[in-house]
Amino acid sequence: MSKLIINSLFISLKSSLLVRTIQQLPSRERKELLDFLKCPLFNRRDEVSRLCEYLVNNVDKPVKNAFRAELLFSTALPGEGYDNRRLRHIMSYALEATRHFIALLDWQSNEADRQHSLIRSLRNRNMDKLFEKEVNKAVVKGEQQSVRDARHHFNQYQLLHEKLEQKARNERSSRLDLQPLPDELTVFYVAEMLRHACASLSHQAVAGKQYQVKLLDAILDVATQTKMLESPAVAVYYQAYKMLSAPDENEPFEQLKKLLKIHEGSFTREEMRGLYLMAINGCIRRLNSGRREYAREAFEVYQTALERDFLTEKGYLSSFTYKNIIRIGALVGEHAWTETFLESHRNSLHPTKRENIYRYNRAFLLFQKGDYANAMPLLQQVEFEDTLNNLHARRMLVRSYFELEEFTALESLLQSFSSYLNRQKDLGYHREPNIKFVRYTARLLKLSPYDNTTRKALFQEISENKSVAEQEWLLSKLVLNNNIGLA
Repeated sequence: MSKLIINSLFISLKSSLLVRTIQQLPSRERKELLDFLKCPLFNRRDEVSRLCEYLVNNVDKPVKNAFRAELLFSTALPGEGYDNRRLRHIMSYALEATRHFIALLDWQSNEADRQHSLIRSLRNRNMDKLFEKEVNKAVVKGEQQSVRDARHHFNQYQLLHEKLEQKARNERSSRLDLQPLPDELTVFYVAEMLRHACASLSHQAVAGKQYQVKLLDAILDVATQTKMLESPAVAVYYQAYKMLSAPDENEPFEQLKKLLKIHEGSFTREEMRGLYLMAINGCIRRLNSGRREYAREAFEVYQTALERDFLTEKGYLSSFTYKNIIRIGALVGEHAWTETFLESHRNSLHPTKRENIYRYNRAFLLFQKGDYANAMPLLQQVEFEDTLNNLHARRMLVRSYFELEEFTALESLLQSFSSYLNRQKDLGYHREPNIKFVRYTARLLKLSPYDNTTRKALFQEISENKSVAEQEWLLSKLVLNNNIGLA
């Protein structure tokens, strides 16, 4: 085989779906995969076990040619001559076994799914005694648990369905009670559709994309029924939908806050996180429309969610949430609390992003206090993958240079900012406001302090332009720098 073909095989094998899948597994699960493959119930091909063991041991090592096709083949089938087609088959078997392993992990982690699989299998095998025991155990457990989310109602529906199927074999149809099935299924469906309707409204507000939720009017009508509103899953998402769909109304938000407190134990921690973020988004939308009182509401909701530890995900606080809490805290004047939060939750950020995010937000608080000299070094160290944070950090740096009258450095920064804006192709509607900010700041630098006519004209131009980043600051510089009257 030619060297060129060998090299191309090395590259393709390194990026193969099998290698990438194993690479994405946590180290603990990689070891469990090897145990899984050694079990004849799941895998009877020794070559698959050998290949996967080699991949697990070498997938993260920067060893040159570790994934050479001939090396992988000799690892899987020692002592045999290289055969590319056989290697592909072995890798295909290995990938299929890995898929089964991942599916098994998920199945094992969901007790309700495991229980339902067992109950269904017992019914299909006519193991009536064990069926009765397991289904009764599942029903009792379902009634005892506090969680009453949409999934709970679907699980109850599945159990009732299995019981009904088993009874139908031995009893007359006239003695069967069918009503509980549609009752549980309807609660599940209504709750889930309301949840999706809320998600659609939230995404629509961010991305501007319209969604059509079929049967929504009928679902909203059914949700108002007294029995339906007794279900936490329906009641909470019904009020959340009303809050998002009617941003001018106060009552849905107040009702949602109340329900989140009352039904705190009715949802998983993960779902409570989503519900609290939804409530906060409702506040932000009202705040952005000019209702300043909702800044305080958002701050209090954030505080409640933090106290109950509903904002972390896999043990970490997202950089987005960390930043927003600091912005809201500063906005409502809770400076001491915000400073404490900045420091106390620093280690809640993911280690790979921690220092960058901390420096950025520390700089923001210093900047807000007018401590530009200490904010600037932090901003100069910040490097962002997130475009919006990058833009905001650059604008703070521009304003800091201006306030400290470091105009030579500012001119250089404005040039690099302009080049950055021209290079970025995915800024969308953020491009134009930032381009205008750079241009207007450059014009500010060139203004004569005594040219009131030009200053007034520039003030008028900026004030009439609705899409300018940092518009308020730009206007303040035109007024304060010369203390001129603009009436």
